[in-house]
Amino acid sequence: MHIAGLIISILIGIVLGLVGGGGSILTVPLVNYFFDTSMLLATTYSLIVVTASSLFGFTQRIASKEINFKIGFYFAVPSMLVAFSIRYWVMPLFPIQFSIFKFELSRDIVITSLLIIVMLYTAINMLRKKHVEQEQEAHTNRNFLSILIFGIFTGLLSGFIGAGGGFIIVPILMGLGLNMRTAVGTSMFIITIQSFVALIGDFFNPEIMEIGIDWKLVGLITALTIAGVFIGTKLQKKVPTIWLSRIFSFILMVVAIGLLFKLLNN
Repeated sequence: MHIAGLIISILIGIVLGLVGGGGSILTVPLVNYFFDTSMLLATTYSLIVVTASSLFGFTQRIASKEINFKIGFYFAVPSMLVAFSIRYWVMPLFPIQFSIFKFELSRDIVITSLLIIVMLYTAINMLRKKHVEQEQEAHTNRNFLSILIFGIFTGLLSGFIGAGGGFIIVPILMGLGLNMRTAVGTSMFIITIQSFVALIGDFFNPEIMEIGIDWKLVGLITALTIAGVFIGTKLQKKVPTIWLSRIFSFILMVVAIGLLFKLLNN
């Protein structure tokens, strides 16, 4: 199981390098299933992995000017503040077991359900859209409110399910006028800041500190994911944009269906 998980870590990095997202949302089920951790700890591991791998990915793109720092900064500020608030204040108060209308639920079920919903929605939405490769002018000021709202939304995702939100951020940035490659680079810049700040909140969570973080395991997963990001970045220049979106959508759907089966069988 561990060997398979480590191999998949490389594939997750390739996905992140190719499409600028999916690393964290795929890392959560990877760690939970293959390394037998709770969903809460899996989200922490995911934030560590995606922070390091996204940092590597966006620094690779600085020289080629595939990052729009202005839009990235506007997006990252509300996102990181919301993500940190949730990891610092909300998650420590989230009960492990609780009931709603006589239905017994758990924190893991809630996190898993949110993952499935977001992944399926994103996959279907990206398959329906026809992305344009040519970059248009990005009207930052006119879209400032939209950037703020979506920044808050991705901060919520990062806080609750440990996902950097690149699978949401990339389509949003493309809607603002960035082409696929610039959107990917800018997404990695945003995710690096947002995930790192959110991760700081976890170090104040008594439950996570009591369980402890397996730094050897996290370091190995991170190193393999970064290797995958390097490969994915190289491949991105050779793969048509439309195929990047389709590959990403297919991966999201497969993982979401796998999570659903696991949830129903528990």
